[in-house]
Amino acid sequence: MKLSNKVSARFSDALRACPSAGAGVHGWILSCANLAAFAGVSPADAERDILAAMSRPPSPSAEVGAAVRKAYAEHKPGMAFTPRSIAPAKPKPKPMTAAAFIARGDGATEADWFECSPVRIDWEPGPRDAAALLRCLYRPAERVFCGERYGGGEGVRMAADWIAAFDDGRPVPPHFIPNPLTGREHPLPGGKLSKRGDSAVAGFLYAVAEFDGLSKPDQLAFWWGFRSAPIVALIDSGGKSVHAILRVDCKTHDEWEAEVEGKLFPRVLVPLGCDPQCHNEARLSRLPGHYRAEKQSWQRLLYLNPEGTPRQ
Repeated sequence: MKLSNKVSARFSDALRACPSAGAGVHGWILSCANLAAFAGVSPADAERDILAAMSRPPSPSAEVGAAVRKAYAEHKPGMAFTPRSIAPAKPKPKPMTAAAFIARGDGATEADWFECSPVRIDWEPGPRDAAALLRCLYRPAERVFCGERYGGGEGVRMAADWIAAFDDGRPVPPHFIPNPLTGREHPLPGGKLSKRGDSAVAGFLYAVAEFDGLSKPDQLAFWWGFRSAPIVALIDSGGKSVHAILRVDCKTHDEWEAEVEGKLFPRVLVPLGCDPQCHNEARLSRLPGHYRAEKQSWQRLLYLNPEGTPRQ
């Protein structure tokens, strides 16, 4: 076997024996570059093959090209070679955390949310909160559930009817389902019929997001810091929570499953600490304008932005 063939074989063997990152990769690069020059491999091919066999990205980006240039300058002087231009790898963005969003929120308070609300909220808590929310989020003929947590379908009425009742000062129920409903009975998973289950949803427009483990000041700061969130409303629950109504605008049940249940909650909201049980289409939220006698406090509308345009 000729010497060049033996060296070529050694070069091939060396390419298959790259050590793991941190275990001498740079020395291996230099050795491979020298073997390639002895074997008569073109410098461009040597650089390509070494890059392909490496166990880590080159660091700096010209690491391999510089080694090949040095080897060929020593063993094949005069051979022209221009190393490949390799852009340095961009660092992966650090995942955002609830703490990071809270810090970015810089202590935002209810007053800040009132001040930046596209719909001016300049009235005292009460039925006007509920009327404003429904007027901004629904067409008059869309059917909306407002009622008790375990109430039946009698609370499914046209938005216009609910608005008229609240404009008239009638008491506001404690809960509502943000997504509009068909107004007809649909089967639940167990076979029972209901006007307010997931299968009764007519429009997949809004998702509910809430926290269990953050203080109310931290929740206000969190949503302020989460500037890209498409918030249409922030609602003080009258207890420990602030509920965010997010615009998602899915066209179908399948799109909701893919985008909200498959991406928004498991990839974004749940890792940030939001309640994972809020992902379904007919999720209840607190309806602003209801007085919680057991808490002696109002459920209040803090922010209203019908378009859900992010606060960049």
